Amino acid sequence: MKTILDVTVCTHSRGGVGRWVKGLSKGLFLAGGSHVSMDVAETHLGLVSDVPGATVVKPPVWMKMPLLRRILLARGLLESTRASRIQKQLGRPDVIHLSGVQPLGNARRKVVTFFDDTPWTSPESHTQDTLFYAKQLESLVASGAFVLAISKWAQSSAQKLFNIPVERTGYAGGSAGEMFTPGKPDPDVMRKFDLIPGDYFLHVGSFVPRKNIPFLVRSFGRADTGKKLVLAGAEKWGDTSVESTPGVVFLKGVSDGDLLSLYRGTLALLLPSSTEGLGLTVLEAFACHTPVIASDGGALPDTVGKNGLLLPVLETDHWVRAIKETASGIILNSLRERAAAAPQVTWKDVGNRAMDFYRSIL
Repeated sequence: MKTILDVTVCTHSRGGVGRWVKGLSKGLFLAGGSHVSMDVAETHLGLVSDVPGATVVKPPVWMKMPLLRRILLARGLLESTRASRIQKQLGRPDVIHLSGVQPLGNARRKVVTFFDDTPWTSPESHTQDTLFYAKQLESLVASGAFVLAISKWAQSSAQKLFNIPVERTGYAGGSAGEMFTPGKPDPDVMRKFDLIPGDYFLHVGSFVPRKNIPFLVRSFGRADTGKKLVLAGAEKWGDTSVESTPGVVFLKGVSDGDLLSLYRGTLALLLPSSTEGLGLTVLEAFACHTPVIASDGGALPDTVGKNGLLLPVLETDHWVRAIKETASGIILNSLRERAAAAPQVTWKDVGNRAMDFYRSIL
C-alpha cells in the first residue's frame, strides 16, 4: 500500500493543526510501509517546511521566468497543473491524505482530516481563509473523499455534519511526542521569561475565540492568587484582546524546548475552550505529569477523562474556585497524581491507527 500525506499546512499553521499533522507524518513513517509526506512548496514561497523527511513537490520551470510566470499565474496554470505534477513526481498512490484540504493529487482513495466542526457551527469566530478551506473540505467529502478525524468526538461530529455513514470515517487520536517528559524546568528558560517554578498557571494554544482567553483572564483575576498566568500561543484572530492585564504574561512563538520547561514548571495547564477537536496540549501536559484543568467542551471529556479536572464551559465560579484551590495546594497533589497516571500514546500508535483506516477503505 502506497500512501501520501500532504503536510503543506504545517508551514502555514504553527498551532495545533500544524503540530498534529507534523506528528501524524512522523507516525506514518514509523508505522512502515511505502509512505511519502509531501510539501507543496509553491504555496508558501520563501518559507521552509520543518517536517522531517518531507518530499518537496517541484514547481514548474516557468516559475523561474518572471515575465512568463506573471502570465501563466494569471491564467491559473499553477493550480490547474498541480495534481498532474504531483503524480508525475510521486506516482499514483493508493491513498492521498489531504490535511490542507486543497483538492489536489490523484489516488485510488482520497482522505481529508477533520479537526472540529466550528467552521460550520460558529463561522463568525473564523477568518475568511479558514472558512474557505472548510468549504473545500466539504466539497471533497461530497465528491467521495473519506474522513479521518483527530478524535472519536470529531469523528461523530463529521458523520452528523456531512450525513455520511460511519464506514467513511475513522479517527486517529494524538500524542504528546517523545520530548515531553516529567522533570524540572530549565533554569535558563525560567530566567528568560522571568518565571518561578510553581508560581504560575499556563495556557497553551492559539489566540482564537473558541479558546475563551478573555474569560480565562477574567476568572484568573477574580481568583486573586498572587500567581502569574502565562499565555503561550502561535496564531491569533478574532476577539481575544486582553493586552496589558496585570499578572498576565504573553509569549508568542515559543519553541518546543521552552514549552517543555513551561509545562514542567507550571502549577497547572488551564484550558477553558468552548470546544476542542482533541486537545493536544492536554496530552503534552499529561506526558510531563502536569495537572490539567479543562472545560467539558467538545472532545475534552474524552481526552482528559479522569486524569484531570473538568469544569463547565464559561462557568466563572467553578473556574475561580479551581484556580484558588490549586494555587493554595488543596487539590494540587491529587491533580498531579491523576496526571501522572494518564495513559501514554505514541505517534507511532497514531500512525498505525491511520494506516489501519487507509487499509479499511481500500
